[in-house]
Amino acid sequence: MKDLTLNPDLTIQKIPIPNTNLHAYIIDDFLLSADSVMHFAKNIAYFNPMHADNSYYPGVRDNMPEPYIRLLQAFFQQSIMPKLAGRKQCSVIVHKSLISLVTCPPSQLLTEQKMPHVDSCKSSEYAFVHYLSGPELGGTSIYRYIPKNIVELNQQDEIILDDMLKEVSANLPEHNGYITNSTSLFEQVLKVEAKFNRLVIYQGNLLHGANLTSKESYSGDTTNGRFSITSFASIFDK
Repeated sequence: MKDLTLNPDLTIQKIPIPNTNLHAYIIDDFLLSADSVMHFAKNIAYFNPMHADNSYYPGVRDNMPEPYIRLLQAFFQQSIMPKLAGRKQCSVIVHKSLISLVTCPPSQLLTEQKMPHVDSCKSSEYAFVHYLSGPELGGTSIYRYIPKNIVELNQQDEIILDDMLKEVSANLPEHNGYITNSTSLFEQVLKVEAKFNRLVIYQGNLLHGANLTSKESYSGDTTNGRFSITSFASIFDK
């Protein structure tokens, strides 16, 4: 993967997440050029079927090349970790990075895909979404589970995930597709718009979901579809 360089003029916003003491980080113009990433996405990536990575991601994915993972890990360690309360002396490993293309229409979603989710119930896990399309194809939102008044799930809260699934199953008329707004069960507390070459970072134990509001968002079109790079990192003491 050639010419993969951080943009020296990138900008970082620190956004508070309501109902928590946490923040999301929005990095605009992340790469100096996204050409090599887009070339990989459209011409090289081998997209495995949905669920092949044992996740509920509603589309197809392939692993990103190591140069991208190394760049992302170094950026997070050097530019974001110093901003995290209590994490300045920690190290980070980006253990997964996936080029992702949404393909699943709302009518074919599983119940688990019609609700916000967490990637982990550990506060030491972080999620990254690098948008490779514009706002018209949807960004990402963070939600509060209203019955338990909770946004951030820790390990003792894992049982709540079963409660959420049961509640959504009992309210399918209201949750009949991608969640893109507040419902009787989930309040949208933060909405991050997509922007080409924008990176958003947040703890993976926050309830979140993609805002897929148009048919083009899940068209699976490799020319104009919703490409993003989804990555996951773990923080640990040195």
